[in-house]
Amino acid sequence: MTAAIALAGCDRGPKRSPSQTITTPDGTVEETVEPAIVPSPDASLTSETEREQDDDAVKSNPVAADPAPAENEAVAGADAGADISADVVKQLDAAMGEGSAVEVASDSADKPDSTEEPRAAYRLWLPTSKGPLLVDLDVWVDDQPLDDAFAEKLASVRATLKKSDEDAIGWDQLLEHVAGDPATFGQTASRVESQQQALIKRYDRNKDKRVDEQELVRFLFRDSNVSQAFRLFGTDAFRWANRSASPLYAAIDRNQDRKLDPTEIQQASESLLREIDLNSDHCIDFAELTRLRENETDAWRRHRSNRQGDVAMDLSGYVNWSNLSYTMGGMLKEDPVLHPSNPVKSIDADRDHWISEAEAESILTLAPALTLAVRFDSSDPSASTVETQAHAAVGDDVRIEHHPGFCWIAGQAFQVGAVALDMPTTQNRIPRQVFVQLDANKDGAIDESEIPDGAKDQFPLESLDQNGDGKLSFLEINQALQQKQSIWNFQVRGRAAEHPDGVFAWLDLDHDQFLSTREIQSASARLRALATENVALSASDIPDTLMIQFCRGEPDQDDARFQFSRRVTEESDERPSWAIHMDANRDGDVSENEFLGPIESFRELDRDDDLFLSAAEVREQ
Repeated sequence: MTAAIALAGCDRGPKRSPSQTITTPDGTVEETVEPAIVPSPDASLTSETEREQDDDAVKSNPVAADPAPAENEAVAGADAGADISADVVKQLDAAMGEGSAVEVASDSADKPDSTEEPRAAYRLWLPTSKGPLLVDLDVWVDDQPLDDAFAEKLASVRATLKKSDEDAIGWDQLLEHVAGDPATFGQTASRVESQQQALIKRYDRNKDKRVDEQELVRFLFRDSNVSQAFRLFGTDAFRWANRSASPLYAAIDRNQDRKLDPTEIQQASESLLREIDLNSDHCIDFAELTRLRENETDAWRRHRSNRQGDVAMDLSGYVNWSNLSYTMGGMLKEDPVLHPSNPVKSIDADRDHWISEAEAESILTLAPALTLAVRFDSSDPSASTVETQAHAAVGDDVRIEHHPGFCWIAGQAFQVGAVALDMPTTQNRIPRQVFVQLDANKDGAIDESEIPDGAKDQFPLESLDQNGDGKLSFLEINQALQQKQSIWNFQVRGRAAEHPDGVFAWLDLDHDQFLSTREIQSASARLRALATENVALSASDIPDTLMIQFCRGEPDQDDARFQFSRRVTEESDERPSWAIHMDANRDGDVSENEFLGPIESFRELDRDDDLFLSAAEVREQ
């Protein structure tokens, strides 16, 4: 799949409202759980007191409390009811009025000229241990721009609920609809029935007993605390310490003087196997490394991930430019990352060594260092891709590698990995026991009287009854469910931060989050390439690695999705059966220690004399 990736235009306009400011009790201004918006005429931002009352009401009833995943609550750190983007409301109205694909509304002044290249949907601000980095991003779901797909899905939900343009959607109607359609709404559907009153109290912000567009989106996506198509989270938990506090670095640094001298570098492989290889398989899985690290379960919690400007964020959403300008001022003297110039220095128009609010906002007009295109494929998640294009000004020494599901950008002093973790929600069947419960007369089918009132819109008998017998079989119902797409397939969440262990990332040559025997044996040469002759190597001399991860699917699995686990290829192993069985640690090579035959046979097969039998060598025997 080839993507046409275009660099951002230079007149990129910010998507924000001047009223997007929220003041905390201590007088500081900060971002809420989700981007703020200009409220619709019949809605207003809930006061802090009202929010607390809503939360207290939910907390007083444990059954009715929002079941949002702990990690997402920690990241958001507050009420899940922040207002949605005004763009979403416009797209919903357009979709409902036209009944077709949604066109993103914009002022004529923001539309690019016909001679300009199309602008990317999102501008990512990525402060790193080496300096700030600008990346543009486009996300596609099944060949449709994410924003359009998201708005279209919401419009279809709203259209199902509304009988006519004049009908208002009631909360009881919405809750009944959601509870009866787990294929569309996922796990959240099973938690609605016992929480109805608490949910209405929490999400009916204007207390009019009707569901407006903003309330609908906040409610549907409450489990992720993100009421929009895309959100990027960042953390600085791994910055700097991911190399100086690396267990790998400590294992190689035998005398613990925080420097790697030539002797220690020479013995790096031996040190790693002795200190880190806990299961003695001559490989190092990232899980082995994690057990040796300090507890970092709070890496994505509010105090680490809500520092606007200090951590990764999407500049296309809510931005407090006043706060961000202050943060940018501290980055004026930092070196550029991949790009030949520091973008913050470029926007200091008056050269006063201070970034004003207007100058901060002008960061949107700069060309990015990289443009990413993430494409999710629901029919084949393994085919989902991340592709990148470097800006023309990026140096020739930057190398870009494209692999299935991810890409890797390597510079002399910094690396960037971008990964698509595509795990779409596939809850497209009802369990047999549920079908049996609905089948009241036990005739093996469900007639119209047995279909719950809340599910009749989702499963109209006349359109699903394929054999015309006036009933729905178990097969007919599940075939209908298979045609449905969960709302969670149309929301993408991203995380961007330094790799938890920069030394591990530097030694992991194929970027599969697993150090093979071959990679461990090459550790000395890899480190020696960074060191000046007879000069000790410090942790900061090892290039850092930024990881940008994108996922979709139900958010209760986000912690598992975003973990750094070994990436296993789905390609078939075409090696001879003897080689597959000898490869005890499954690292793709047969080492001298794993080979069970005469050593002379091993050396004969090892044509490049690297002490490993590669797949190519054993296939060509």
